Parts: sequence; structure tokens; C-alpha cells
Amino acid sequence: MLIAHWTFDLDTLDGRKVAVAAGAAPDIELGETAEVVPGRDGGALALHGHDRAVVPAVPQLVLSQVFGFSVAFFVQVTEEPTGEWRSLVYKPVAENDARGLGLWLYPDAMRVRVQLFTVKGPDYVDSRTRLPVGEWVHIALVVDTAGMSLYINGKQDVGLSLEHAVVTPAGPVYLGSELTKPGFGGLLDDFRVYATALDDDAIRALAAG
Repeated sequence: MLIAHWTFDLDTLDGRKVAVAAGAAPDIELGETAEVVPGRDGGALALHGHDRAVVPAVPQLVLSQVFGFSVAFFVQVTEEPTGEWRSLVYKPVAENDARGLGLWLYPDAMRVRVQLFTVKGPDYVDSRTRLPVGEWVHIALVVDTAGMSLYINGKQDVGLSLEHAVVTPAGPVYLGSELTKPGFGGLLDDFRVYATALDDDAIRALAAG
């Protein structure tokens, strides 16, 4: 079930807020220098490293491992590794909590680290694929009671079984920089959140655009 879909097209932009195109989620609030620009297909969210866009915490965006959930988006990273971890997407357990769901770029490589916080601490997995600089890439994370899987361009890149229950990430969604890490420089588009674990066919269809 699709909870929320933000296209970042110009007709969804209202001042410093971006309305949801489908679903019942709140507007995305743009940080000081975040902006909507022409993108892959219509508009895209442009981020410059130390800015962000935020989806406020609401009950419908509480993600449950029991029922499964998926997060999917297109991203174009326009800078080489910076020597720092750079946040793509982060959703803490609660506002100002250091625990949560995160997708980050490696300090010294264009690989993605995915982390979920369980009742025993963080579990993480690293992509095998290196993202190309300056090219659009589709990323999807699928989580259920069996584990988590990272898909890149419609294909499962890596997966991890989860021995312990995930602490439900119920805080805001940060696109770009988060509480403890800078964000990436580049574009993000077609951000979707599902209250179900998508299957391979659904992921391939999203990646096909």
C-alpha cells in the first residue's frame, strides 16, 4: 500500500513546501537552500550538502517491520566522495533520537550503507554497487520480518537477515543532511513510502520509471 509519493513537480510546490502527489502525508518542508529544479522527469529536489528537506512525523508514516515497509526514490549524486559520511535519507525512532533508519554514502567510496536500529542495537549492510557520479540511480529499501534488502536500479544488490526486532522509526523523514551528518550534493526525485514489503516485480517497475 502506497502511503506517500512526492514527485517534486512544480505544480506541487507552494513557497517553501512540496505537497504530496499521492497518499495522505504532510507537505515536505524545504530547508534554507534546498530547492525544486528541473529534473529527471518534471521537477526534482536539489540539495547542496548541508541542507535538507523534512517530512514532519505523523502517524501514517510510522513504519512497522511486522507489516513490512518499503522506501524508494531516484537520486543523482553530483559530487565525488568527500571524506565524510553523507546522508541520503534518515528517519529516526523519534525526533532528535540518534537511533533509526538511515541510508548514507561512504566517506571514501560511492557505496551505500543502510542501517536499521533493532532492540539489540544497529544492524547495517553495505551495497556492492558503487553509484555513478552525475547519473540517475533508482534505490529501494524493503524491510519485513525476515530482514532488509537493498535494490539498485531494480535489482537486489544486497540483503541481510534480521535476528532481532526493528525499533519502529516514527520520527520525521530527513532528505539530505540529518542530525549528525551532512547530506549529499545532487538531486532526488520520485520519493515513495509504502506500508508493505514490495516484491521484485514492483521494484523493477518503479526503477523503469
